[in-house]
Amino acid sequence: MTYRTSTPATKASRLVEQLRSIASVDEPNDLLLRRIEREARGLTTADPVGAHTVLGVLASLRGNAEDVRYHNDIALQQSGRIADSLNNYSVCLLQIGEAVEAFEFAREAFQRAPDNSVVLNQLIRAAIESAHFREARDLCDRWSALYPDRPVPYESSARGLAGAVERGAFREESARQVLQIAQEVRSAANARQVQTAVVEDRTEPDSFLYKIHVLASPAASADLNEQLADRVVARPDLMADPGLEFVPMFIGVRLDAGHA
Repeated sequence: MTYRTSTPATKASRLVEQLRSIASVDEPNDLLLRRIEREARGLTTADPVGAHTVLGVLASLRGNAEDVRYHNDIALQQSGRIADSLNNYSVCLLQIGEAVEAFEFAREAFQRAPDNSVVLNQLIRAAIESAHFREARDLCDRWSALYPDRPVPYESSARGLAGAVERGAFREESARQVLQIAQEVRSAANARQVQTAVVEDRTEPDSFLYKIHVLASPAASADLNEQLADRVVARPDLMADPGLEFVPMFIGVRLDAGHA
């Protein structure tokens, strides 16, 4: 994931870069996060946009949804809703699993900066994670037109999912509903999301597993999957569509063993 500040030479920008370097770590070092937080709070007068951008990223790494919105709202207001601030808000929201809201911020950022590769990359990712699969595929086409010599981000997932929808395997709205249930289950358990991945079943055409890696033990992630299954089974409409063609699954991340 890529966060940005509008002035790359600022101290806030350097702090954001430090956070970028640890964003993929399953359990970031708390002492390091506290040090970065102190430095960011010291910038609130001189650089309020940069300071609250850093604090918003910190909140997302800690899984604190309330603080994510608080700090990003301030950064957005202070910046005048520039593309960088909108994009950062989207990245933070995806980090805490709020994909639908993340997609809306990413779309607005794209409207303001349609030729910005960082913004377009984030919008493609947010479109996939919020089950706007055909839009993600169309955005991949735009990437190819803008950057013909650069690999298209998330292209395989976007094209595979969009094709399945167009062939009638399942509807985007149905996929969106099961992902929302998964988000509610994860949020209620306070299980921090680490990353997501779409895996296509090569033996079953138009079937996909949507892996949600969470910071949890195998037993806890199994319990999350049981809760998710119970809620989906209770919905005959979702059992019919998407059914088994699009299945979210929680994968517990163990700090000593990597991703399952």
